[in-house]
Amino acid sequence: MVWYRQIWAIYAREILLLYKQIGKLGYIFSAILYPLIYLLAFGYGFGKVMVVEGGYIDFLTKGMLTITVMINAFQQTAISVSIGRFYFKTFQSLLLAPISPVNLIMGICLVGVTRGLLAGAIIYIVAAILFPVKFLSIVSFVGIILAAICFALLGITVGMIIKNPDGLSMVINFIITPMTFFCGSFYPVANLPTYVQPFIKILPLTLANELLRADTYSSAIFMDMVILIIIALAMYTLTYYRLKLYQD
Repeated sequence: MVWYRQIWAIYAREILLLYKQIGKLGYIFSAILYPLIYLLAFGYGFGKVMVVEGGYIDFLTKGMLTITVMINAFQQTAISVSIGRFYFKTFQSLLLAPISPVNLIMGICLVGVTRGLLAGAIIYIVAAILFPVKFLSIVSFVGIILAAICFALLGITVGMIIKNPDGLSMVINFIITPMTFFCGSFYPVANLPTYVQPFIKILPLTLANELLRADTYSSAIFMDMVILIIIALAMYTLTYYRLKLYQD
């Protein structure tokens, strides 16, 4: 089978499941409820008192966009892989099919990217209705796509590594949630203590926020893109070898 047909087979299967979920009104609300609550609470609560370059509402809206993409690209992908492994055994069926590990990863990753960008578009449209927000720049579009790819690959990696369903909760509690609050989504990273800033600045959500808020291309933005790509490649490599050695 041609490589793009293998990727399309994986993608079409997951998109069909997503289409059935979207048909249920509750899915859309559950996908955007978490960032929407923060957007409304912080937007109305601190929008007039927080002083941030470019305006706090625009700053917060883009932060909520990256959080939405992260949650949906990572969490939905990790859940899909882990549940497929532990309960329905559909993941093992994919491994038995004549599909290469590369194409399997790419197909699942594209689904995660689609989920993340779709939810992100919804939250940004809602924000644009409620608040005066600026349009995204070309750099911002590139950044949000890279972020979606990175978090989708992270979701696949976590879904492959965890030994039981509780492992996903631990990753969310100790990695995803801290990134949500410390990576510059609600306030600038410069507000944090100087000794933790170097570490925070190389986390994927921080890089995504920096790219999303960039209006023009620069050497610093280029480095952010490079680091984000390196993280994504690291996740891809780890997942690839886990697939090659997978036994269940």
